[in-house]
Amino acid sequence: MKLFKYPALVRDEIIQNMEFADVLTLSTIKRSQPLLKSARYMTELNVKLNEDDTDDSILIYKNETSEEKIMLHLDAKPGKQKRSDGKHISELLVVNLVKHIKGPYEDPRERLVQHLMKTFQFTKKTLECKRKIDESADQYVLNIMPKFDKVWLSNGYQFNWTLTKEDIRLFCKRVKDISISLILREEENKFKFDEALECEKLWIHDDSDWLDIEKLLTRENKMKHLQLCNVTEEDVNNIFTQWINGPTSVLSSVWFSVKNPTSDIVILKDISANEITDLNSERDNTNKTSKRFKINRKCDGKLAMVTIGDGIITLVA
Repeated sequence: MKLFKYPALVRDEIIQNMEFADVLTLSTIKRSQPLLKSARYMTELNVKLNEDDTDDSILIYKNETSEEKIMLHLDAKPGKQKRSDGKHISELLVVNLVKHIKGPYEDPRERLVQHLMKTFQFTKKTLECKRKIDESADQYVLNIMPKFDKVWLSNGYQFNWTLTKEDIRLFCKRVKDISISLILREEENKFKFDEALECEKLWIHDDSDWLDIEKLLTRENKMKHLQLCNVTEEDVNNIFTQWINGPTSVLSSVWFSVKNPTSDIVILKDISANEITDLNSERDNTNKTSKRFKINRKCDGKLAMVTIGDGIITLVA
């Protein structure tokens, strides 16, 4: 192939100006893969599982004004569109792109994603799931899930999605960093999820009612960051007490949004906490309406800083 005969700078410029489908075809040549990693810079790989699975897609961001869109549904039609913000989007089909890609993966969607991750150096790899996962039809998603830096799970406006424990269980042990926005509607069977997600970062938005916080820190012994929204002051006290009385852990930060906040009395009930009132704390940027306390973990004396503001409470260890 003539491309390999050109000087590196010329070769890189040629690759940078190639259509994405042509670059992908080139990537099937083993000799070209190191060249693509240095010449073709990709900022983000985003797999989107939408409410309607016929709209499932991969978005590949090359820069601020251009992106590629690959339709994952096997019966999707190609197209081209220009968004209102001026971004140009090319729509490609997974069935066409995988024709020359070899690999052990039978599902063309998994074969493509695995090849993309192996070939290009993405700064971010994210998965957005806005629908119920079908273990049979979406097995490829479960296979590739551990490879993403961040996973977003939301049932949003999916009124035909009756949330179950199994829906959440599918993400257990597969994800390091997960943001969850789940709403249990009035007509649904209420449940408390009491199994370990085994993630390092857990961000819960909107409502935390579905999560059983009893012994949460014992279950999630790999967790480094925790965010809970719409919790009670008693819930916060529960988590703080677990941290104080529990074993050594890697948890370093916790963020709470509290509903109907009153005072720090309930939050710090039966907790030995020393309020910080020194001059240094008064000079920093801490909101004047907030209070700061020091608490210690019993097993090793580990210090944590607790900040109690207007409905927002944090712990930093």
